[in-house]
Amino acid sequence: MNKEKCKTNRQIRHYNSIDGLRALSCLGIIVMHIEANTKYQLGGSAVFDQFIPSFTWLVYLFLMISGFGMCAGYLDKFHNNVIDMEAFYKKRYMKILPFFGLLLVVAFVMEHSVSSVYEISIEILLLHGLLPNNAVSVIGVCWTLGVIFLFYLLFPAFSVLMKSKKRAWISLVISLWIVFVCNQYFFSDYFVTESFTPRHNFLYCLPMFIGGGLVYLYREEIKTICEKYRGIFLVGCMAASIFWYKIPEDSKSLFYIGTLMLYCLWLSYAIGSNSKFLSSKPMKFLSSISMEMYLAQMIIFRIVEKMHLLYVFGDKGISGWISFLVAFVLTVLGLICFIECYKLILRFLKKGKE
Repeated sequence: MNKEKCKTNRQIRHYNSIDGLRALSCLGIIVMHIEANTKYQLGGSAVFDQFIPSFTWLVYLFLMISGFGMCAGYLDKFHNNVIDMEAFYKKRYMKILPFFGLLLVVAFVMEHSVSSVYEISIEILLLHGLLPNNAVSVIGVCWTLGVIFLFYLLFPAFSVLMKSKKRAWISLVISLWIVFVCNQYFFSDYFVTESFTPRHNFLYCLPMFIGGGLVYLYREEIKTICEKYRGIFLVGCMAASIFWYKIPEDSKSLFYIGTLMLYCLWLSYAIGSNSKFLSSKPMKFLSSISMEMYLAQMIIFRIVEKMHLLYVFGDKGISGWISFLVAFVLTVLGLICFIECYKLILRFLKKGKE
């Protein structure tokens, strides 16, 4: 298999509806962070008290989509030994580092403390996922990037786990056992700090990457079933989502497995649905900048906050909801403008070098 054939296969493997799934996940996480960092008095409704805060778990869907996407783009190349390892790692760094580096500079200007210097010196290497406590405060949401980039670094080993469906299932079972052991033993006061968060740990997130890999390995079977029973599949996903809210979060392992199964269902639906909404141009555009939006969201939100635009219509009742919606729209539009300006400047600089 030559490189041209690999390139063609990679293009064939793109599933448009997954773009929408990634975009909606990103928007959901932005909504959740706005709710968590504001003082809207909208309590008493299930939407504000339970539904919006639950969007925090969409980060697991991000990880699962990353697992699927990496398998779609590189699994065959690794299995057929046609991968340029240096080019593989260089592409990973060059895709993330310029924009992330800009955010770190902006964050340093805003904070300029000794602790930020220490944190940035590790984050700029994209190795903060290896820290004993991946709870950095500079670009706090970048813990996800630390976990995902560690997955990139370990993908050659991950591809071995995905060599066959049987091996992938065994890997999933072992990884879930690791999660259980972590919950029961290793994430105790003896081993971790007070500020430790389980999902900031790569081992704790590993089943989500494997879940994405498993969905990829069964992609043809899933696509066939979903295309034939699309309506039933969608109803099943929605029913599973409702049931998921009944799982108590304090049942950590059960909640984790339920989340894994739920997102596997939605990812499977995206593969076979060919949804016009999920594969629309707006969804595709937002998906293409979803990582940048995720990383920069709090910086733009703080700008909206400093401009006193969070509570323009009030903070209670219908007026509060309108203010909340306005804050969300302004944050998203600000993110799009910021990212597009960055890309425009980048293109200008590249053109100047030529």
